[in-house]
Amino acid sequence: MRFFVVAALLGLAAAQSSSSDATVCHSSESCSSPVLSLSSSSSTSSTPPASSSTSSTPPASSSTSPSATSSIISSATSAGAKTAITVAADGSGQFTAINAAVSAAQNSGIPTITVLPGTYSEAVTVTGTATVTIVGATASAAADWSQNQVTISYPSAPLTIGTSNTKGVTLRNINLVNSATTSASTVAVVLSLRGSNIAFYGCSIVSPGATAISASYGLTFFANSYIEGSDKIFYNVPTIYVYGSTIVPLSSGASIVYNKGATVSGTFYNSTVVFDSSSIQQKPGYTNTGVFLAAPNSAGAVAIYRNTAMGSLISTAGIHSSAATISSFYGEFQTTGAGSYAKNAASRASYDVLLTADTVSLFTIDKVYGNAFSPFGSSSLTWIDQNVLSSLQNSDSAQLALASSASSAASSTISASSTSFSSSTATASSTSAASTCSAAAASGTLVVSKNPGPCEYSNVTSAINALPNDSKAYTIQIGAGTYVEQLSITRKGKVTLIGATSFSNDYSQNKVIIEISNGRLTSANENELTPVIYSKKTSDNSGLAVYNIDFINTYPQTTNTAALAADFYGANIAAYGCSFIGFQDTLLANKGTQVFSNCYIEGSVDFIWGFSTAYFHQCKIVTNTPGSCIAAQSRSSADAVGGYVFDSCMVTYSSTYGSSYGLSYLGRPYSQFSIAVYMNSYIDKHIKDAGWSVWSTSSPQTSGVMFGEFNNSGPGSWQASTQRASFATNLTADQAAKYGLAAWIGDTTWLDMTAYNSVPSYSLTGLSSTSPSTNATTTGSSTSATTAGSTTTATTSGSTTTATINAHPDSGTIPPTGAVIVSVDGSHDAAFTNLTAALASLPKDSTNQTIFLYAGTYNEQIPSVNRPGAVRIIGYTTGNPGQSYKDNQVTITYSRGLSVSPLPTGHSNAETATFATASNRISLYNINMINSDNLDGAQSSYVTLAASIYGNDIAFHACSFDGWQDTLLTGATAGYQYYESCYIGGAIDFIWGYSKAYFKGCTIGAKRQSSAMTAHSRASSTAIGGYIFDQCLFTAAPDATVDLTNKVYLGRPYSQYALVVIKNSYISNTINPSGWKIWSTTDPRTDHITFAEYNNSGPSNWENNVAAREAYGNATLLTSDTYPLSSVMDSTEWIDMTYWNSIVTPQPAITVTVPTNTTVSGNSTFNGTTPPSGAIIVSKSAIDGVTTYGTIQDALNAAPTSSKTNATIFIYPGVYEEQLIVNKSGHTIFQGYSSATDDYSQNQVTIQFNHGIDTQGTSGSDTDGATVYATGNYFHAFNINFKNNNGTQQNIASLGFAVKSSKFAALYGCQIYGNQDTLDISGYLFTFKTYIEGNVDFIFGSGAGYFLDSTISPNEDGISITASKRTTNTTSAGFVFDQCTLKPAAGTGPFTNVGLGRPWNSNSRVAYVDCYLDSMISAAGWNQWSKSSPNTDGVLYGEYRNYGPGSNNCNRASFSQQLSDADVVQFQLGNFFASTAFIDFSHVDTQPFSVGIGSAQTCSSASSSVSSSSTRSSSISSSILSTSSIITTSSTSLPVITAYTTTTVTSKLTASTLITAPDVTSTTIVKLTLTVTSTGVDVIKTSTQKATATISITSPDVTSTSTSVVTENVGLTITPDPVIQTSTIKETITEGGVTTKAATTSTIKGTTTITALYTSTPKATTITQSKGSTVLVTSSIYPKGASTTVKTTISIEPTSTKTTTVKPKSSVTVSTVSYKTVTKKSTITQSCTPTAAAQRMVRRGAIVARAASTTTLTLSTTITSYVKTSTATQAGTTAYLTETTVGATKTTSLKGTTSTETITSVVETSTITKAGSTYYTTITSTSKIGKTTTLKASTTTLFSTSYVTSTSLSTFTAQAVTVSSFVTKTTTQTIVADQQTIYVTESADVTSTVKTTLPVSTTTKFQTITQGGGVATTTVTAASGTKTVTQKVSTTVVQWATKTAKC
Repeated sequence: MRFFVVAALLGLAAAQSSSSDATVCHSSESCSSPVLSLSSSSSTSSTPPASSSTSSTPPASSSTSPSATSSIISSATSAGAKTAITVAADGSGQFTAINAAVSAAQNSGIPTITVLPGTYSEAVTVTGTATVTIVGATASAAADWSQNQVTISYPSAPLTIGTSNTKGVTLRNINLVNSATTSASTVAVVLSLRGSNIAFYGCSIVSPGATAISASYGLTFFANSYIEGSDKIFYNVPTIYVYGSTIVPLSSGASIVYNKGATVSGTFYNSTVVFDSSSIQQKPGYTNTGVFLAAPNSAGAVAIYRNTAMGSLISTAGIHSSAATISSFYGEFQTTGAGSYAKNAASRASYDVLLTADTVSLFTIDKVYGNAFSPFGSSSLTWIDQNVLSSLQNSDSAQLALASSASSAASSTISASSTSFSSSTATASSTSAASTCSAAAASGTLVVSKNPGPCEYSNVTSAINALPNDSKAYTIQIGAGTYVEQLSITRKGKVTLIGATSFSNDYSQNKVIIEISNGRLTSANENELTPVIYSKKTSDNSGLAVYNIDFINTYPQTTNTAALAADFYGANIAAYGCSFIGFQDTLLANKGTQVFSNCYIEGSVDFIWGFSTAYFHQCKIVTNTPGSCIAAQSRSSADAVGGYVFDSCMVTYSSTYGSSYGLSYLGRPYSQFSIAVYMNSYIDKHIKDAGWSVWSTSSPQTSGVMFGEFNNSGPGSWQASTQRASFATNLTADQAAKYGLAAWIGDTTWLDMTAYNSVPSYSLTGLSSTSPSTNATTTGSSTSATTAGSTTTATTSGSTTTATINAHPDSGTIPPTGAVIVSVDGSHDAAFTNLTAALASLPKDSTNQTIFLYAGTYNEQIPSVNRPGAVRIIGYTTGNPGQSYKDNQVTITYSRGLSVSPLPTGHSNAETATFATASNRISLYNINMINSDNLDGAQSSYVTLAASIYGNDIAFHACSFDGWQDTLLTGATAGYQYYESCYIGGAIDFIWGYSKAYFKGCTIGAKRQSSAMTAHSRASSTAIGGYIFDQCLFTAAPDATVDLTNKVYLGRPYSQYALVVIKNSYISNTINPSGWKIWSTTDPRTDHITFAEYNNSGPSNWENNVAAREAYGNATLLTSDTYPLSSVMDSTEWIDMTYWNSIVTPQPAITVTVPTNTTVSGNSTFNGTTPPSGAIIVSKSAIDGVTTYGTIQDALNAAPTSSKTNATIFIYPGVYEEQLIVNKSGHTIFQGYSSATDDYSQNQVTIQFNHGIDTQGTSGSDTDGATVYATGNYFHAFNINFKNNNGTQQNIASLGFAVKSSKFAALYGCQIYGNQDTLDISGYLFTFKTYIEGNVDFIFGSGAGYFLDSTISPNEDGISITASKRTTNTTSAGFVFDQCTLKPAAGTGPFTNVGLGRPWNSNSRVAYVDCYLDSMISAAGWNQWSKSSPNTDGVLYGEYRNYGPGSNNCNRASFSQQLSDADVVQFQLGNFFASTAFIDFSHVDTQPFSVGIGSAQTCSSASSSVSSSSTRSSSISSSILSTSSIITTSSTSLPVITAYTTTTVTSKLTASTLITAPDVTSTTIVKLTLTVTSTGVDVIKTSTQKATATISITSPDVTSTSTSVVTENVGLTITPDPVIQTSTIKETITEGGVTTKAATTSTIKGTTTITALYTSTPKATTITQSKGSTVLVTSSIYPKGASTTVKTTISIEPTSTKTTTVKPKSSVTVSTVSYKTVTKKSTITQSCTPTAAAQRMVRRGAIVARAASTTTLTLSTTITSYVKTSTATQAGTTAYLTETTVGATKTTSLKGTTSTETITSVVETSTITKAGSTYYTTITSTSKIGKTTTLKASTTTLFSTSYVTSTSLSTFTAQAVTVSSFVTKTTTQTIVADQQTIYVTESADVTSTVKTTLPVSTTTKFQTITQGGGVATTTVTAASGTKTVTQKVSTTVVQWATKTAKC
């Protein structure tokens, strides 16, 4: 048996053609073999061997893979026997086999298995259900499969998930190989998967045959992985998301995805595979072509490719042709490369759809998983590595941003029915988002960024791949960051790469790192497989230029192993200010001509080598290993060109070199004609006296060499006493002249001489020669090297000292020599995983010590740093160390607080600090310190310190401190501290204490209004102490949740000698005009304070607020700077002054509001009848065994007072006459009992009070009359009615609800009733599906209110709905109404003069977005405050794409506006509120609006247009695209004659399915197959209904069916399943002579009697209560249905045409449908429980019947649907007709006004997902009547689409259902005990089963017979106006009512 070894896949195709005379296999011994290309690999193995001889590894990491972001577990065994099991093939672990370890881990509950390096020949099967993670050893800390050291190899599937019940399986850094020797066409499975939450990170999956991954039902995720197979790589029924991975198909004509959908439990599901930010590549040495992205195995196959690079091996058609006949869906979005859609648009198949941003959003990872096969479908992503998920989501957001900015986008028409996709028509323009970005290429410059914007790339490889093959020059600009990828540049035409830098002269401040870890044995002849950058340009001399980029091969130093940073082959290649870092063979200057200027080159053996003519100018040449040679140049003959010249270079050594010098060489001869010359350079002491070495003792190769030196300096240079090698030449000036730049390379016109001659920052004369270079990669470290910097200023004073006191770190990514290394996951050869342990390890002596922390979050409280010597702590950062806190990647966080009201005895604030110091000379760089306790300030008088700083000479550079109260304590009364470029955030006195502290270039961020930033104290005027702020920014914190404009103070005096000086700083408008404040009114403490300002800028500086500053009276404006650093500090020698002179005063961020789409995935339907765990219960009647409160106030009094504990109050049905003030500081939650949580009309809990406030009097504030006033921090209410029934007196405010300033409230499914001033919003309010009723200004206040999918109903005419005011025009306040319905209150109206709002002041701000506006809205829309005081000058009153009769904007008030896309962004939920954290999105299932929703409002006689209706319906169709099953029933394509829609309505609302596509627009293009010579007889006309329709209602009891047959001359209105409303009417509409009356309703009555359980307690002292619960199990029996066939005969070729002219009408009739539900009650009598009937809000004056002694609870369901009507406005006498012809489409325009639409859905709906099941048809009912008939789409349009589960032409009358009555048995046992009474409760459950036999259902089957002949009738209607007619449909609902016995 042989192992199937994985091929190396580097994307370096050009490397295969390396010239045979290039000898690259050199090592420490002589070698003369020619280069071997990739194609020379052994024929018995498809790849060269891996770096480890014992394992097979995949090719190097894909160039398109993002940087590894996932958290990688170290290959070392985790500490603690109970957290990990170790597997080692050599027996050093606990197991030698992975299979056994998996079984043991799952049985023992051990979550992790660590596998040590080796190849494991076994088939691993996971059979347990426990979650398990298998982690393989790897040479890299990143999820880089090329560095994997563990391989599982087996001739059959190496990994099988043996159970669908597993809770999760994760593999990291494992190679899985099917080692069978087989043909490419044979099945060779690697992964056999099933079940949920299976994830692969940094893995490789390699199969020699087909079906590498065979997946059954479940969820699987691949990230940063490599997947190879011959054909059908993804097979069966997978639901898989692939991110950042490389896919390598091996066979021509192969299909990458071969999947199919399936039916599970009667529901059809699609199988979906998504490839995101991945690449499809050809394996080196392979020539396969015509590879298909996918092919359907059967119906229901879906495959999506987004942001994926596709090689030329991809078929130009994209998708296999079988997709043309099998219902499936395939799409591409922003794919790139030669095989992409953009490059092959003309050849792409029509069923390969170019997706829009909206359409691709239907395939996000959460939606793909949420729509997976039952029961595995779940949108939860918590099981995915959150770092990887964040990277994925950021990438997807960038893709959408790119698409939104594209000048043109593809359009695709996707026709969808409830059961199938039809993609037969898919027209796409050749300009896609990806191709649009080619415009950037056309301009000559492409941009790469770690956070790519529009037309930018996330990695360099994708940008290179996007370059046109046109031989033109292009530039790629690369943003700051580390890019883990391997670059290959082989195109014709010059390419220029420019990296971000803050100093372009040299490499020292480069901000771009490109790195990989890849090494090969030199004996394997594979050196050229390893470079970070490979450029081979043999066919032209266009050249390559590279600026300011660090190329690093991080492969650890290994004997005889090459690890190249660069391989340059070709003429005119130049590098300016770059770094090339590695070990052996770092830089291959291969062939051609190359120039390197101001570069850094580091390595060990022969690290500059090759055959070219190369010139090195002002470079730093650094040896990191003693005993090695620098240069190894080769020429084939004495006449051949080539040779290396080093001119004006610094030749030195790195910090890893060691302390033994004089061991290295300038070079050795790679051939006997080698040339290497050093001149005008500094040569350090590491160079041996001989200077030069022979190649080897057996083959010196020195006979024809030119090893020359001229005019060099330094201890290693050729001096008089130096004994140089005999074959070296000490050149004369004349001899050296021929090695000048022009003389040596010839033509120099191609060089950038400006960059070439730039003066570098480092010395070229050896002035810093006492310090070695620190730019080497740490030996053995797997961490990337960083930007090479200048030589370090640190000195090596002793082996125990690692830093001087103020030494500036040379690198933010590489630990200094001798540093104690800390890594949170133990990687990077770290000695410790936490800072506490590292500090404890430091010696207790006077040496200076350094600790280096790698990136991560360290959750620990650091004990005070306290040792005699200095300590320097450096946090990992990719930026310049100490320059900016914004690049920090190390966070120390801890949660600890202390209540100081009062301060407990024996405690102090300092004990809460996350970080603390106690000794002297301590410095920190780039570390975030956070105290996470009470970050929202919910608990008052509660201190949470981030840092407590005692000691002297303490410095912080680019650090961050975050907390709430007392964030930073400067504790030492005689200590000095320095803070530079830091961030300090908090709320109350958050910089406080006693020390003398200097703050330079810092940002001070406030979170709370009315508070001070500083609180300083000194004991006397001569005491040391004070704060000096120099070039600082005073502003609001980024996470501030309230508007702080002019509400924060610079400081207040902690003592009467406080000293605070602010100079040269920017003071934003966050600061109050007075600037400063006193300590308190009773204790001002201002007698001797020094509060001073000098030379500040910003809106709140002294000069802009003179009067307020002078009014304060205790601050001073200085005339000169009397507080310089030198006079303030004890000295400056301990301060790192590296950036002192370059610091720029921070400025407040410029706020640019961008679209922020808030995506919700909650469910408004939940269990509202069961109290949550721990809830306080309120009930009108007692409940046995439960503590209840009779009033809500009593419950509030009993609620916990701690802000950290939520107070949840569950309220049983009833009307509670109470007035409540909810003032708890934490979260208070009111949950009302409700059996229909998504329907406020069925609420059963009302809190009401009768209290009015005279708005013209002085009796008090309006809020004094509020029924409920939320004054605590957070209030939430679910299904509660708030009512003030005071009446309608003029000028009397009757508030139902109010929320206090700066407080937060959220209402879900609530109702608020009042009259004037119903709702007061002074704080922050969010409502969802809530009803608000009132009259004058009934929504008012100075706060911020967001109303989502709510109903706003005035109960009087002539009033304004809103009255908003804001403090300033920048205050974040106002009201937003998003997708709301505005209509008169029930029982009132019609109204004609209701205003949307009036301005309470001139800063008023209100917006209505995508709302239904009833005709009650006045033409002007908006009102003035009053004639005398209009208040309209500065208001922002906006409308955006509303609809309905009140939306006509012809005569809108001049001070209002129609908002543009840019204007409306500020009102998006994510932008409107500073934070949405207070909103419980788990119960929100309506998507907040996104820009572009709906259609623009217009000025016309009709309220909407056909186009708007079309847009909305198209949106619905696109939405169905993601939720409908891809399956269709075969049927003959028919013309549209009459669509019969049968709605099924059942009694009890248990689940609904609403389909919503709030922002997707799709265009339907109709292709007809019939010829009509005149107007089409039957045309579907669509009326669009607002998304409040409930399409199906599920009940276990009974089904009543009504049938509507609709025929209309102007078109057919298809009415989706109705929403239930409380009126019963008949509907008869005639079409084509067919009339059907409304269905007869039969009432089914059933009565179940349950005997109430009573327990009688005897007099004995011991009582045993035996209580049982009766479980009523109801099942329905479905008799076999009868079938009726209706045949319709159609004439397709009329023999004659009859034209009927209809008398002109005054209007075109558009139908609006209203519904009423008649509720039939069936009464059940049962034991007393505190429930009541749903309360219908009664208008004032209504009479309520007196309650009987026995309460009957009637559960009534009333759902009101307000239909959005789309009115077709038709010009003149032109009619739009649809003619159907065989094979063609022809439209004949005749006179008349008939408008034809081909919209298949008329209801704008939203999806409500019932837990456990997801339904994708428009109407779903658990009681199914009849058979679903689905017509297969002909070409693109489905002419007859059924959106109901059952369809019938006749009315069914349900037979009576009898429900049996069951008796609950009770037994009692008495237990006698002495001296006490013991209650023993025994429970015995009695299960009763009711079987209900439903009436026989009849299914009507439609059959259409097409015959010849016949007469087609054309109706021509004269021009008409528009009028609306209401059609009424009656639906009967049978519900159970509960009759409760008296308690």
